[in-house]
Amino acid sequence: MGQILLRLGIHIRPRIHEHENNRIPIHHKCRNCGGVCDLQKNICPHAKYTRTGTKDQPAIMRPAIPDSKVRWNSHFDYRPIEFTSEKVRTSTKEYVDKDPRFEVPLKIDIPWNQDDELCDRRSYHGSYKIVGGVPQNPCGRTGITGRGHLGHFGPNHAADPIVTRWKRNEKGNKILNNDTNKPILQFVSIRRKDTNEFAIPGGMVEKKEKVTDTLQREFQEETLNFPDMSEKSKHDLLAVIKDTFENGGNRIYTGYVDDPRNTDNAWMESTVYNFHDEHEEHLALLKVNAGTDATDAFWHDMHSKLPLFASHADFLKKVSERLGAHW
Repeated sequence: MGQILLRLGIHIRPRIHEHENNRIPIHHKCRNCGGVCDLQKNICPHAKYTRTGTKDQPAIMRPAIPDSKVRWNSHFDYRPIEFTSEKVRTSTKEYVDKDPRFEVPLKIDIPWNQDDELCDRRSYHGSYKIVGGVPQNPCGRTGITGRGHLGHFGPNHAADPIVTRWKRNEKGNKILNNDTNKPILQFVSIRRKDTNEFAIPGGMVEKKEKVTDTLQREFQEETLNFPDMSEKSKHDLLAVIKDTFENGGNRIYTGYVDDPRNTDNAWMESTVYNFHDEHEEHLALLKVNAGTDATDAFWHDMHSKLPLFASHADFLKKVSERLGAHW
């Protein structure tokens, strides 16, 4: 097993250890572009992300912000909507921020751009500005102020594991795409309960949790529900996953995520790792099954036409390029 794990790649480093130099793109999935969007006819590919809501929370339509007006240094008659979900606003959980703008006369002192006892508030892109007592989204305007559905002002950190294998025929040979003549990758995918989209089985980094722990925990919670498996089989399976996730993997991305939950004051950042089983020796043999946080889990062919959540298509594309696979 040790030899196998060494072939998987570099060791995973915990939490935020250094600033990344990733260029922050103009976001789309947390913004209404104001173009030819028609939510009824679904003309615009980003139209379904111009509102934020859940089955328990009324949808909020974001005001239109053209591409040229996203950056904060552009002049714009900007009238954002203040929105923090009722669930977040009334939460008494320790890790959910209080709002320093409205908690009067109680003084809220949040150590922005620092790693405090509740969470790591540093961004992978360096220091963010504090405007009006709260962080300003480094990617620009979103049309919504407040926290939306996110628990923290500023960066909310997640971790996303991309587990891959080659698609093979009955003889064990790699299957090539007819158009590109490149081998087809498969990845462990879930279908999200909230948006019904395909997604990587990742999740939020919990209080003082290492990325290695988050990657493993979320993968298990969302894809490894085996009520009929014996205790010994479960133990052996989890031991393989633990060794693999803690000792190997290739870092694909760290930074800002174009997520539909982002607001002007709260946004998602993620650490993404690829765990690739080249020779079907361990992870490729897993028979995944949806856990508590997903409606379904399965091995899915990787390609550019998949309707994927947030920035997950960008992450999968990076993996396909690194491994020379069809996209």
